[in-house]
Amino acid sequence: MKHKKDKIMDFRMQDRMELKALVDFYATESDKNNQDCYVEIFRPDIKLNVYFGGKLGMTANDVQDMIRQFKAFGAAKVSFHMNGQQSVDFIDETHATGTCYALATLVTEQDGKDVLTTHAVRYYDKYEKIDGRWWISEREQHFEWSTNQTLG
Repeated sequence: MKHKKDKIMDFRMQDRMELKALVDFYATESDKNNQDCYVEIFRPDIKLNVYFGGKLGMTANDVQDMIRQFKAFGAAKVSFHMNGQQSVDFIDETHATGTCYALATLVTEQDGKDVLTTHAVRYYDKYEKIDGRWWISEREQHFEWSTNQTLG
């Protein structure tokens, strides 16, 4: 027989798995340069702030604006996003906050040479569960540091 506490823990473990899948889907589709899928991850009225070295460099107040701005950066020849740890704090059954750590590596061409750029990124998210599924409703994306290296 399960106790009420066990039921709450089961609920939260399922939600943690769903939230991890959500941020991993973002990374996987970003590798494919598929920003259009962001409508399946972020609420239509997403509040996004992107920081580079602690300075605000980009904002978006809806998912379509977010997609447009990310597409404007252009596609990398190759990209590889790897998520690390994710911490989640539940506010209630339909709201949570979380922090996700990631390394994003991109190969672009500059002056005829391939350049590898590595970004250490920290995402501070607010999540909302609507009609049984989780969405990212707010995101602060912090590029903590970046390095460049010419390949070849």
